[in-house]
Amino acid sequence: MIFFGCLADQRTVTSFFIFDGRVAQLVEQLTLNQRVQGSSPCASTISLMISAEIIIIGGGAAGMFAAAVCAEAAPDLKILILEKGPRPLAKVRISGGKRCNLTHTCPDIRTFIQNYPRGGRELIGPFHRFGPVETMEWFEAHGVPLEPLADGCVFPRSDTSEDIINALLYTVGRGNVEIRTHAEVSRIGKNESGFELEFADGSQAACSKLLAATGGGIFIEGLGHTVEPCVPSLFTFNTSDKEFTALAGIVVEQVCVSASRLKENGALLITHSGVSGPAVLRLSSFGARILAEKKYSFEMKINWLPAQSEEQIFQTLERFRAASPNKRVGTWSPVGLSSRLWKLLVARAGVDGTREWGTCPLKSLRRIAARVSSFPLPVTGKNRHRDEFVTCGGIRRNEVDFRTMESRLCPGLYFAGEVLDIDGVTGGFNLQAAWTTGCVAARSLLQ
Repeated sequence: MIFFGCLADQRTVTSFFIFDGRVAQLVEQLTLNQRVQGSSPCASTISLMISAEIIIIGGGAAGMFAAAVCAEAAPDLKILILEKGPRPLAKVRISGGKRCNLTHTCPDIRTFIQNYPRGGRELIGPFHRFGPVETMEWFEAHGVPLEPLADGCVFPRSDTSEDIINALLYTVGRGNVEIRTHAEVSRIGKNESGFELEFADGSQAACSKLLAATGGGIFIEGLGHTVEPCVPSLFTFNTSDKEFTALAGIVVEQVCVSASRLKENGALLITHSGVSGPAVLRLSSFGARILAEKKYSFEMKINWLPAQSEEQIFQTLERFRAASPNKRVGTWSPVGLSSRLWKLLVARAGVDGTREWGTCPLKSLRRIAARVSSFPLPVTGKNRHRDEFVTCGGIRRNEVDFRTMESRLCPGLYFAGEVLDIDGVTGGFNLQAAWTTGCVAARSLLQ
C-alpha cells in the first residue's frame, strides 16, 4: 500500500490502495481530532520530526520516477516524497491534452538534444544511460503499451495519462515509500548526518540524502547554489491585429518565423488570439529570455513560403499574370496559400484585390511577393500552450555533476527535472528530461 499523507491543517487525505496492478483512489474526510489522536491512518503527520533515508522534494514526473526506480531496486529503503500540492503527478495528468506525450522517438542522441534550448549538451551522457528507448521499454514493461506517432511523439496506446500515473504509483507502492501532500518545504539545512528540512508550519524532517525535484524551477535557497532566473518558455503569441486573427483556423505547414535575431521553421496555426504551432513554440522556447526582456511586445516576421526566395515568388506571380489575365488578384492564389490568407496578403501589399491580374503592374507584384516573404505581425503578449507550463531557469548546470545528478557544492544533494536550468520544446522532450534525470539520480542515491 502507498499512503498519501497531509499536514495537520488539511481536512482531506487521499490514499491509493494498490491491488492486481490497478490503483483505486479512496478519499477520506477526517477531522483534526481523529488525526491527532491516531484513530486514522493519517495519525503520523509532520507535526513531529520525521526521518527517512531519502527525501524527495517534488511529486512530479522526475521525483516519482526516481522513487519508482529506488523502490524497485531496494524495496526496504525508506523514502519520503514531499509534494506541495494536493496530489502527485498533477502536470503529468494534464500533459499532452491528458494523453501524456511521454517521450519522442529519435535514434540519434545528438539530434535529440537539438530540441533543448538549454541543457542539451549536459544531457548527452544521461541520455546514453537512460534515453527515449529505455523510457519506452520501462513503461511497456510496467504495463503501459505505447503508440509512437508519425511525427515522433509517443503516447500510451490507451490515449490517457492515467496509465502512466498508475504505472508509477504501482511501482512506488511496492517499496517503503510514503508520499505527503500539502507539504511545503521552507528551508533546507545541512548537517553531519545529512539534511534537515523545515516546513511552512514549523515542523521538521531529516534524511541522509536529498533529491530536489521541484517543478517550475522552484528551489529552496540556502545551500550555496546559483539559481538562474526563471521565465516562461514554450508559449504562443498574442497579437492586436484583428484582421489577422479573423483568419483563425488556418494552418500553413511550413513557414519561417523570426524576431530579435531568432529564427525557426515549421508549421504555424492562426488562432483567435494570435499564432501557435511548432514554429512559434520553438521560437518562444529558444528565445525565452530575450522575449521576456522585451516583455513579450515585439514585431515578428513571417515568411509564408521559406522554400522560395522573394524573386522566385515574384516570377511565379508574373507567370500567373500572363497565363490568367482575367482572374481577380484577391481571389486566386498562385502560390498555394489559403484564399483567405492570400486576400489579406494582397491587401497588406496595398494592391486592390478586385482588379484583374492582367492589369496589375509589375511593381504591385513585387509588393505582394515582399509581403509573402516578410509579413510583419505585432506581438502583444503570450499565452500558455494548452495546459502546459515550462520554465527556462533553475539550478545552474555547471554546479551539478550530470554523471550522477549530485551537487558539486553539497555532497548528498541531488537534482532532477525542472529544478535544473533545462527545458525542451514541445513533443515529449521535457518529460524525457524528467525521466532521465530522475533515473540517473535514483541510481546514484542507491549507491
